[in-house]
Amino acid sequence: MTIIIFTKILLVVSLITFLSYLLWFSIFYLERVKDIKCGSNEDAYDLFIMIPLLDEENTVTTYVKNMILELNKMGDNIHTNIVLINDGSTDHTLKRLHDIQKSVYSPNTQVYILSREYPNARNGKGNALNYGLNFINNLPSPFDSDHTIVGIVDADGFISAKHMKMVIGTFDNNRVGMVQTAVSMNLTSNNWLSKMQDMEFLGANSFMQESRNKIGQAIASGNGQFTTLRMADEVRWGNSLLEDFEFTVRGLLKGYRTIFLSEAIVYQEAVRTLRPLWKQRIRWCQGSMQCWLKYSYKILKSPIIKKSIKTDMLLFLSMPFFSMVLNIANSLSALLQINNVFTEKPLPVMVVFLTVLLFTLFIWLLMGLEYHQNTDRFSLFKCVTRSWECILYNYILSFIPYFAFTYLLMGRVKWDKTAHGQTANVTD
Repeated sequence: MTIIIFTKILLVVSLITFLSYLLWFSIFYLERVKDIKCGSNEDAYDLFIMIPLLDEENTVTTYVKNMILELNKMGDNIHTNIVLINDGSTDHTLKRLHDIQKSVYSPNTQVYILSREYPNARNGKGNALNYGLNFINNLPSPFDSDHTIVGIVDADGFISAKHMKMVIGTFDNNRVGMVQTAVSMNLTSNNWLSKMQDMEFLGANSFMQESRNKIGQAIASGNGQFTTLRMADEVRWGNSLLEDFEFTVRGLLKGYRTIFLSEAIVYQEAVRTLRPLWKQRIRWCQGSMQCWLKYSYKILKSPIIKKSIKTDMLLFLSMPFFSMVLNIANSLSALLQINNVFTEKPLPVMVVFLTVLLFTLFIWLLMGLEYHQNTDRFSLFKCVTRSWECILYNYILSFIPYFAFTYLLMGRVKWDKTAHGQTANVTD
């Protein structure tokens, strides 16, 4: 009897959650903000691109050269700099950087190479970024903290000069401390996981960020994160395993507004095999749990954060914990319904099943439309079919919170770096 009652409770939890998600999705789909004013005037800006590097000898030459070439195209009113942070690499990354500095013609961009040594290195991306920020602040030339932009591009990242100008234009036309670009994968054609990550970032994640634009608070995604020097100095990066989201929360608590610019895209490598993808996502999920423990009460009690932003942030931080319960509820509910097919009248069960299936397909259809709006590489049909494939992809990733929670309880805090070097080409 106890098992039956518990199962029914989980069934109710699953049903309420599904209906709540439909309501939330419907509201935000209609309310999202996609068009951001990003036309630039002739105001002078200093732009620093920081690239943290750890054992990147296979990719650093191609990606850094391309980044320098794009920075050289930025125009006379934007003074460009690139800060390459070698974070204790044990391979030939540092040598490659010096070779680039000698061989690449860079008339408009100042190239700086920083090198951290173990044991003061290899202790997280946030610490490496703060090291680069300290270097910028110690340069002899004074900088206008509101007209100096610090951008974060990962070792596998590429963003065009055109899109960086749009980012500067967004700061020019909006009172924000941070701009986050969209993220896309390059060379996705021959790998299913790569396709799914492109759909995830340029479809589902872009949708979520555009929804957050409505309430005035986008979330940093690390790669493609641009912030004013003033915000970077006041906020700084933390040491959690999800340093980009932690930066967002710390900025939020200090009153900074952020915005998502879907028109600008940073391209990065997809993780092409399942094991490193799991390691990456476990780190992200554990980092989110760390932020929940550290910041959820501060967010709840903050007198300067709007209620709508508090609700969104607290729901986002609670999602890994809640999904562990929801996965069990959904699994037991499915087993119960399968049992009812054989022991009860099957028609009501089939009606419920088909209703849930149709709503799920409809939601991901809308994600596919979002994906199609954000890319010119694929037909509408391919975008929609890829979005439906993403249902399976999400199911594969749905077990990650259990591992992340286990690591959190064990006190296992390891910054597992995402593997790069699968391809050195970039998308134009």
